[in-house]
Amino acid sequence: MGKYGNFEIRNGNFLTVKILIGTYNVKIDAHGRILLPKGLRVQLKEFEDDGFVIRRATFFDNLELYPKREWERWMQQILQIKKTSREKVKLISLMNAGARLIMLDSHGRLQIPKDLIQLMRFKKELVIASEGNILQIWDKETYERFWEENKDDFAALMEKLLDEEPKHD
Repeated sequence: MGKYGNFEIRNGNFLTVKILIGTYNVKIDAHGRILLPKGLRVQLKEFEDDGFVIRRATFFDNLELYPKREWERWMQQILQIKKTSREKVKLISLMNAGARLIMLDSHGRLQIPKDLIQLMRFKKELVIASEGNILQIWDKETYERFWEENKDDFAALMEKLLDEEPKHD
């Protein structure tokens, strides 16, 4: 067992110990840059030098932002899948489709690639929300609509999913 930044290594696997907290309203400028709020920057400070991976989300109309080390940990798990079927290769290809390495600039801004801005139909106001060890980036209207459409399921999801036995990846 060893340490790598805020990650613990056991049996050659990275285990995340860093949890990101909060929901933040931000604006995207005409150049596609987002100034990260101070509360979020403090949490991401240790990841700034390594950068971040941004990609389309799997389930909803938003982007996911991974600290690069977290992306690498996740991809290590995915790459353990034997590429012996079309579906497995397809999964890995789709996971990486459009994924990019991005860095914070000296002013604490993230540059969102233009094609992802267009794909997500981002307007001026965005929401950055924690998903535990990664961040979601939403158009504000889309995020509010998502919340409105799903808020009544919240209590039932908590009961159902938190009563399940924990799964260890």
